[in-house]
Amino acid sequence: MTELVPLQLRPQSAPPTSGASAVFLDRDGVLNDVVGDGRTAASPRSVDELRIADAAPDAIAALRGAGYRLIVVTNQPDVARGRLSSADALAITGSVVDALGLDDAFVCPHDSGDGCGCRKPKPGLLSAASGAWGIDLATSWLIGDRWVDIAAANAAGVRSVLLRRAYSMDPAGGVPADLAASTPDHTGDTLAAVVGAILGLAA
Repeated sequence: MTELVPLQLRPQSAPPTSGASAVFLDRDGVLNDVVGDGRTAASPRSVDELRIADAAPDAIAALRGAGYRLIVVTNQPDVARGRLSSADALAITGSVVDALGLDDAFVCPHDSGDGCGCRKPKPGLLSAASGAWGIDLATSWLIGDRWVDIAAANAAGVRSVLLRRAYSMDPAGGVPADLAASTPDHTGDTLAAVVGAILGLAA
């Protein structure tokens, strides 16, 4: 049976640094606008649908200025559901990475029934990024807008900040049985606020 592994946007032969700190960033709802009514959220299915969040450039510049590696970690189950090709998922994610000057991205193309280790709330995307980039997870952060992001960060030993949205604890996405596993280190209502929390707490 073929092992289910995440897709890496920019594979490298060896980690470029060792022991670096990173901020892992969920994609949809954090770096780009979601497609939906604000209470539910869907991913863009083409580059034409993609809209970079207004606050993202300044937030990324602040994190970059603090010396963090910046890596996208995103679930894209529409690939497994046949609604989006792997190539399109990487193209959309690559557009986000290029627009914001990020380092890399790791994409889980699987659905919840596939049994992979990379679909958040599992920590596989963070583990894969750590191995590829030599990231020190204990000194790193994750910004996400759903409980699955926070649970993945907690499982990987990464500090986390929840960007609160109406859908953050969406029952349709499966509310965790153990809410404690999805408790972030900090919360905020804007991207500027959660970045400020990281920079203030890390100082």
